[in-house]
Amino acid sequence: MKYKEYLTDHGLSVGFGTAFLLLLLGFGEMTGVPAYFLVTVGVGLIFLGAFVHFREYGRKKEFYHQIKEKMKDLDKAYLIPEVVKEPEFLEGRLVYQAMKEMEQSMAEQIAGYEKNWNEYKDYIELWVHEIKLPIATGKLLVENNRQFYDGSMEEELDKIDAYAEQALFFARSSCVEKDYVLKKISLRKITAEVLKKNRKVLLKKKICVQCHDLEEEVYSDSKWMAFILEQILSNSVKYIGEGEKILEWYARKEKEQVKLYLKDTGIGIPARDLPRVWEKGFTGENGRTEKKSTGIGLYLCRKLCEKMGHRIEIVSAPGKGSVVIIRFPVGSMTEEVISGKSYKNERKV
Repeated sequence: MKYKEYLTDHGLSVGFGTAFLLLLLGFGEMTGVPAYFLVTVGVGLIFLGAFVHFREYGRKKEFYHQIKEKMKDLDKAYLIPEVVKEPEFLEGRLVYQAMKEMEQSMAEQIAGYEKNWNEYKDYIELWVHEIKLPIATGKLLVENNRQFYDGSMEEELDKIDAYAEQALFFARSSCVEKDYVLKKISLRKITAEVLKKNRKVLLKKKICVQCHDLEEEVYSDSKWMAFILEQILSNSVKYIGEGEKILEWYARKEKEQVKLYLKDTGIGIPARDLPRVWEKGFTGENGRTEKKSTGIGLYLCRKLCEKMGHRIEIVSAPGKGSVVIIRFPVGSMTEEVISGKSYKNERKV
């Protein structure tokens, strides 16, 4: 707020001051009081008024400037009353009180939202838990009665199980609370567990899996990372194509990060689809052609990675396969991730 703007806003006060001086001079002429005396008194009063105005301007400028600067640093603007001192002038106190009421109202709305979302998440988790029981029972029936069921029945049960997992992690990914624990995990161990869990489909598709240089340990949540790897593996299997079928998983350590490479010899992704593969519900040309995609898997992979402070990228070309790269911070950056200061994803490899 500039002083010129302040004077313009208080033009009425300035006008009253000028009118008062003119009336004082007129009163002097009528009463015979010396003009120089009235002028001296009038000018003195004007200077006094100007001093009061300038002091008031300084206090208001400091208050509003403080609000403006604090707003730049706050992620949640409604919390501004918590970092701004209540002013002494009346107008400022009214503004401050209005901000406090808005803060309280917003906090109540957010609390209500969090309550509703947590209830929804709890319901989804309960639903997934309940539905996994009949899925497991169905798999056991298929296993014990191979003469009556072919492999397609087990495949369909696996799909239902995978969709249930997606629903669970979708609910968890949008939860405002921290629903994961970052601790040191072995890349060799977590990749081996995921591949072992999906060994049947890999054998059926006759896919050769090559794992090497996975000795590194990184900070991540084991359950979340296993889910991410399963989603990427599922996509690789879906779009593996014909001819040579190879999955190659390996890691490389660089300065302050470890890169996990998940490479396949699939059909690849068209260049026009690459920027959108992380969008929710986007299936792309391959998904529409093969009718195998929900458009949720990769979306969840990026969202979960962002929450844990990892970066995830994809490089692909039609007919040349795809490479998904997950970056884990190490060294000084690890402490930032554990403390919740996750860095933003970059699309550039």
